[in-house]
Amino acid sequence: MSDDPERRTYVRFGPDTDVRCRIPGMEVVHVVGLSAGGTGMRVITDKPLPTDEVFDMSLDLGDDQPTVRCAARVVWQESRNFDFCNRHISGVAFKDMPDAERDRLVALLPRGE
Repeated sequence: MSDDPERRTYVRFGPDTDVRCRIPGMEVVHVVGLSAGGTGMRVITDKPLPTDEVFDMSLDLGDDQPTVRCAARVVWQESRNFDFCNRHISGVAFKDMPDAERDRLVALLPRGE
C-alpha cells in the first residue's frame, strides 16, 4: 500500500450496484468503489492508466440512468502481476464534475457508510 497523501478511503458499492466505467483505450475490469464524498473512485484495469494527463471517462450507472461523463486524473496506482494476467489498481480523482452528477454517484453508496 502507498502512503500517498492523495490516497482516499473508498466505500465499496453494494452487491446490487453495477457501475460500469469506460476509459478510452482501456479495459476497466472492475469498479471497486467511490470516495465517500464522490470526488474519485478506485478502478482495476488491464493496463496502467496515464499518470501525467487528464483523461476522459464515462460511468454507466445502470437502470436506464443517463451516463455520467467526466474527466479524471490518476492520484495513485499499483500494479499486481498474477501468473495469468497483470492488473492495475488506480485511484482516480474526478475533475470539474458537476455537483448534480456527483450526487448521483454518492446516492449509489450503501446507507450507513
